[in-house]
Amino acid sequence: MTTIELYPDDVHNQRTIRQGHPPDWVNREGGDYDLVVLGGGPSGLVAAVTAAAGGHRVAMTEQRLTGGTCVNFGCTPSKALIRCARAVHDASRGVEFGFRLDAPPQTDFGSVMDRVRRMRAQSSSGDAVDVVEQAGAEVYLGHTRFTAPNAVEVEGRLLRFRKAVIATGSDPVVPPLEGLRTGEYLTNETVFSLTELPARLVVIGSGPLGCELAQAFRRLGSEVDLVSQSRTMLPNDEPEVGELIGRRFEQEGLRLHRGFTAVRAGAGRLLVQGPGGTRELPYDALLIATGRKANVEHLDLGAAGVHVARDGVEVDEYLCTSNPDVYAVGDATFPQKFTHAAMATARLCIANALDGAHRPARELVIPHCTYTDPEVAEVGLTPRRARDEGVAIDAYRLELAKVERAFIDGEEEGFGAIYTRSGSGEIAGATLVAAHAGEMISELTLAITNQVPLEALANTVHCYPTQAEVFQRIALQYTGPQSVAVAH
Repeated sequence: MTTIELYPDDVHNQRTIRQGHPPDWVNREGGDYDLVVLGGGPSGLVAAVTAAAGGHRVAMTEQRLTGGTCVNFGCTPSKALIRCARAVHDASRGVEFGFRLDAPPQTDFGSVMDRVRRMRAQSSSGDAVDVVEQAGAEVYLGHTRFTAPNAVEVEGRLLRFRKAVIATGSDPVVPPLEGLRTGEYLTNETVFSLTELPARLVVIGSGPLGCELAQAFRRLGSEVDLVSQSRTMLPNDEPEVGELIGRRFEQEGLRLHRGFTAVRAGAGRLLVQGPGGTRELPYDALLIATGRKANVEHLDLGAAGVHVARDGVEVDEYLCTSNPDVYAVGDATFPQKFTHAAMATARLCIANALDGAHRPARELVIPHCTYTDPEVAEVGLTPRRARDEGVAIDAYRLELAKVERAFIDGEEEGFGAIYTRSGSGEIAGATLVAAHAGEMISELTLAITNQVPLEALANTVHCYPTQAEVFQRIALQYTGPQSVAVAH
């Protein structure tokens, strides 16, 4: 049985382990199942619990901790850290809001990380092994591999299945870098084990993880260098978004190395090369945030006749693999590696695999959000994606500085944009840069999913004053100049 360790060995991490991988757990003897789910992260949990609720006999296997990356090494601890960092930042802005502190706010990093671990333990309680068992799925802990097209083995236990779902998630990508040795750098799986604030942090990667944690550590007091091969932050989002976030980072004191590539690491120094020549960046901690890859190499997929593609397990539009009895969901196959995408594909997969729904994954409208400050959220067709797909769109836009609640709250940096198919009011996508973009983007996701036209959004009464008004105000631009003129 796999031994799970989390550092430091405190009450919070002990609780997380007891919930997600009980040390005294004894697997059943195996048997026949309607469904076997490989992986106990968000997609695996949703698949297993949904199938069990439908009356099927279900087994779920997990090698590490139930809850997967999201709860244990991703969403939950990162957002807990970001919240602490934002509290420190907000306290430093007192003069803007009419109060002063006797001294700048001082970070107690030990207390910050204690809270991060406590939040993780609290969140993981909802994904605990006992919770899954109570929901009707039988849990097997340990290494899982296929032994035949319709069977897997878990720590010597044979599980035969009618259908199976690969939901094993993803792992961090660590680039080949001269001098880089295991244990001398951080990834999302180790950064939350820190107990002391690194005085100097170097972050490689300007995607969501790199940007979120770079800003958070800077606000907590670290000197931060961020190395980006791209010329802008968040290179998969609209270019102006990356430029806006980059400006904000520089205002907060982050040192950005845009267009630079890391070439050598070691002895507390990172050598990078780029348009400005060669730079040597000293560090006390080095964080690698250069993307994720499907975690499928250990599954012996060949024994099941399952093919692997660039993004992970190869599936058709219904999430079925080359083996008609095996499906794949979430990070193990989906290019959009977000928790909510993983859960959405899991629900769709169960409907297709067990209920014959025959629904294609293209029906899913998947938003995403990066939790920098301001946050960045997008959904559907954006100008970059529309150009790639050859689709003509119209854009309607409003700066957050023109939305009363945004400037009242001192959160006016950002903008909202809604994109429609050219010449019509059919909403095709949206971009939102705002302090609470992640809380607000779902309104546009709902509109796109249900084909709600821009005119209907304009006619929907929104509370005043709220930052969410930005969408109605943008929609009013479409319905006519008179509507815009009378809008607050």
